[in-house]
Amino acid sequence: MDRQELKKKLKEYMEIPRMSGYEKEMVMHFLKDMEQYADQAYVDRAGNVIARFQGNNKKAPSVMVFAHMDTIGFVITCITPEGFIKVDRVGGVPEKVLQGKSVRVGSESGKYYPGVFGMKSYHALSTEDKQKADGIGSLFIDIGANCAQEVYDIDIHVGCPVLYDHAFKELLNDRICGAYTDAASGLTSLNQIAELLAQKEHGATVYLVGTVMEEYHARGAMLAHRNIKADMGICLLGAGAGDTPDLKGTNNVALGKGVSVNMFNFHGKGTLNGNIIHRGMFELLKKSAENSGISIQRQAARGALSDTAYLQLEEKGIPCVDLGTPDRYSHSPMEVLDLNDLEKTGKLVYEFICGLDENFSLNRYDV
Repeated sequence: MDRQELKKKLKEYMEIPRMSGYEKEMVMHFLKDMEQYADQAYVDRAGNVIARFQGNNKKAPSVMVFAHMDTIGFVITCITPEGFIKVDRVGGVPEKVLQGKSVRVGSESGKYYPGVFGMKSYHALSTEDKQKADGIGSLFIDIGANCAQEVYDIDIHVGCPVLYDHAFKELLNDRICGAYTDAASGLTSLNQIAELLAQKEHGATVYLVGTVMEEYHARGAMLAHRNIKADMGICLLGAGAGDTPDLKGTNNVALGKGVSVNMFNFHGKGTLNGNIIHRGMFELLKKSAENSGISIQRQAARGALSDTAYLQLEEKGIPCVDLGTPDRYSHSPMEVLDLNDLEKTGKLVYEFICGLDENFSLNRYDV
């Protein structure tokens, strides 16, 4: 896939509504994309899309490369008599950016309707109100209804999903701005890898997987693995860049500087889990980057984790690495990524796959 094809696919994925637990449209779309390349593609019981690419070296370890299909969003908790909609968060939603933002409100029939988070008119705000961000509990969504019955008549009820409105803007220097670039970039890279795998024989058997529910419980990959029993896992999830004025000095990751590789992540609030990179995988990744002329950017981060936190605990232990296309303003309604980094992510993972053979050790320590 060239850069224009990657951009087109990225936009396609960004626009598909796919909140955690409501990924069906994305599942069917991604399955169709994988079917044109894979030896076998199917959907497991949990909703994960699994595409198998058979290798020609039975002694080489198999690898599962995955990206999550789902996004953050909101769930409807109450519909007021006046027809306004109250919601709560699904996943890590930054509440301070919501007022006045447009959204898509889902119905039980699957259709989505436009809406907006309400806010007091500026001229009605007190001095104190101008200095604060209201929490999710005090916010509401306006879809133009005059009463609750009008909301029910279009099949919107408590429990229905709400998402950021879709947006896709091209900035300077091949940079893309819009909603849900973080998840869409990983899926786009899976398409790029699939095309490369279909064009040339490779030793290791590869499973490309679009996972569900990452933003909700981060265990979709774990369930997918129980179907395929791969020897190692690569999670395509880019680091949050630290190159903006407000984040200078927090990390060394910048847009346009290459693929981010997470050396360490940890989430201590309630989960006490994370992933520390497998040394053998990192060494092969460095070699692959050198061979393909791709720069990697190391990151170590607290306060976040991915599906690798739970995948690594399967079987006798699954070696894992998190890597991907860096982004700015993660989980906001307008994230930003660099197409140069996106293009390199798929190429690097493909080079890594080609380097796997029977001599690769799955052990963390060989003693």
